[in-house]
Amino acid sequence: MTSLVLEIPSLIHQTEYNRVMDRWEQLEENIQPELMRRGNTPFEKWLEYCEDDRTTGSMLSTHVPCTLYFALNEQREIVGSIIINHMDTKRGHLHAGIVPWCRGKGYGTAMLALALKECQKKGIRKVHICPNSKDNVSAIHVILKNGGYLLEEFVDDERVIQRYEIILA
Repeated sequence: MTSLVLEIPSLIHQTEYNRVMDRWEQLEENIQPELMRRGNTPFEKWLEYCEDDRTTGSMLSTHVPCTLYFALNEQREIVGSIIINHMDTKRGHLHAGIVPWCRGKGYGTAMLALALKECQKKGIRKVHICPNSKDNVSAIHVILKNGGYLLEEFVDDERVIQRYEIILA
């Protein structure tokens, strides 16, 4: 696996974002994190939504500001993305996804490790992560590899959700 960097989306990512989304949308309907979905929104407008989410969170049902990061490999290809909520929500601080053709290569573990450093910079000391399903074994494995432990289970939309916690030094 190559090394990764996290970057906030900007105009320099437009061509790569469109390339990735063209392929990802052909493979899956439920792209995660949800903010990655473009629908019929032009890239420049999508960037405005991302900026609004970072500052006010008004585009979100939680109204909690959040930052979306692209995970880029050494070739500057988007291999995934992760959202950091600036405050804890019912569904945690982090929401992430790896593009289907890059799964199982260690990118999720590396991306989460980088996101945890960003959480520390934001003063978040207890990070909560809630995979979409308790059957999402790969996500749970990534959380555990980064020092997470199961904190609780709860029911949301008739599904059992697990909340994991990672305590940062």
